[in-house]
Amino acid sequence: MGAARMMRMPSYGSRLISGLAFGVMAVFFVVPLIFMIVVSFYQPDPMGFYKVDFVLENYAKFFSSFYYTVSLRSLYSSALGAVLVVAFAFPLVLFVSDLSRSHQQFWIISLLSLMCLSEVIIGFAWLILMSQSAGIPGFLEWIGLWDNPRSLSPSFGAMMIGLVFLGFSIVALILYPSVSRRDRSIEEAAVTLGTPPRLVFFKILLPTFRASLVPVTLTMFVYMLGVFVMPTMLGRPKDWTMTVIISDKALGDANLPLGAALAVVMLIVTVLVLIASAVLTRRRTP
Repeated sequence: MGAARMMRMPSYGSRLISGLAFGVMAVFFVVPLIFMIVVSFYQPDPMGFYKVDFVLENYAKFFSSFYYTVSLRSLYSSALGAVLVVAFAFPLVLFVSDLSRSHQQFWIISLLSLMCLSEVIIGFAWLILMSQSAGIPGFLEWIGLWDNPRSLSPSFGAMMIGLVFLGFSIVALILYPSVSRRDRSIEEAAVTLGTPPRLVFFKILLPTFRASLVPVTLTMFVYMLGVFVMPTMLGRPKDWTMTVIISDKALGDANLPLGAALAVVMLIVTVLVLIASAVLTRRRTP
């Protein structure tokens, strides 16, 4: 009897933990999602946020040229930012993983410190660095490399720099465990046989870690779709993503049903992109 009770205790504990996890997900994700879907069919009210009704006008507005263009721009910006951040983080993680243990700890602590900074602080820091007088343009003028400096923000490039910097530490910390435990004998054998380091990177390391690089790229794609501060602070109005437009419509124009409808459509588009990416990845995997 005692042994049977001991065997049942872990199952009860796992069920309790699963129930708590499901409860937290239901409270903070499922319930708000259902509320958002319901509100998306309501009619906007100039005297308030919405009026209870059932209309499809909010979804029809998504297919107008403005919202359709913004959605495509959001997908493009998020995809480009995800690819760039993985392209910068993966070689650095390879370099750091070959350092001594003390140097690796220093880099990990530095990356963790970056994650402690809020998105607003990072945005203001890059805003100052790209300003005409106190930032990078002023420094380039001081050393004589730029005669007539101008501010580098707001611009699409400044927004992408902010997005890449925001996700860099996250990607690096995700990739570090698998990269640091890799089998280096294959790389050493290839170098011994005379393979150039560039080919070792593209022919050996990239195929080896493809199973890790593809999911982390998709994760950053979804993450950057929801970034709000960087496009607002570092991007021009024509560079703004759907996240900024949704916030502007729901809060600035007090049109909560339209903001909810745009959010639901972007959620569906994101899920479809992830499903398509997963299917293509499985087909290419031998």
